[in-house]
Amino acid sequence: MAAIYRPCYCPVETGGNLMAMQLQKTVRDNVVTPLTSGVGYAQPSLEVLSCCSCAINGDCLAEQLTIAQDHSYQLLKNRRVVLRGEHIFRAGDGAEAIYVISSGSIKSYVIMEDGEEQVLSFYLASDVFGLDGMGADNYISSTVALETTTICKIPLLDLPNRDLGQSFFKLISECLIRDHNLMLMLARKDADGRMASFLVNISRHFVKLGHSASAFELTMTRQDIANYLGLAIETVSRTLRRFQDSGMLEVTRRKIQIYDFDCLLSIAGTQVRR
Repeated sequence: MAAIYRPCYCPVETGGNLMAMQLQKTVRDNVVTPLTSGVGYAQPSLEVLSCCSCAINGDCLAEQLTIAQDHSYQLLKNRRVVLRGEHIFRAGDGAEAIYVISSGSIKSYVIMEDGEEQVLSFYLASDVFGLDGMGADNYISSTVALETTTICKIPLLDLPNRDLGQSFFKLISECLIRDHNLMLMLARKDADGRMASFLVNISRHFVKLGHSASAFELTMTRQDIANYLGLAIETVSRTLRRFQDSGMLEVTRRKIQIYDFDCLLSIAGTQVRR
């Protein structure tokens, strides 16, 4: 099972079977509307669920807003499932909401003037995306699911009437740190340092969610990783192979098993997400 995906179990249920069946039904109910490019937007049925059913219960902006105000906010927080390859929004779409990832992973990107895709970020469980639409009429980036992903939609129109307080300042701070770390990675010429930083950042994110720090699966492709780190895909493959040959980690397709985290951290240097 991919470490990025974590099933949503409600504490009052036993075995999580009810939520598993509910998630499967939601996936079956998805309807994709084709676009001229042949890639569809996700148009799934919306669910209104309590935060108790979420795997990231206690570490979510939407839930923190609920606690700060009252439980009626849960009626405004719609959860939906999007399938791999489906877009949540595209650059130029009207900005109407920000989103919290309950499980799964999302890639954000822009299309450059030469028509090439540039990966901006990868978002994992508990991350918030769509912030580029705040204070503007349109999103400046596109977002696509890297796997079956559960997201919660928070309408922008509802935010001004909520006491965001420290939760929102923490969110903005995390976004600034993410951008800062990316600039540090790109400024460093060493491919080993970039790859090590990338793996350390993902490992620490999993730890925050209660997952293993040393065993996880990457849902993004080697091409996406190379694009994000500013490296050639061949360089990414060679770097991972070199890490494996040294005994620092093991790579089995997209599965990563880290054996020497201290060594990986040493190579990453200061370019890690705190």
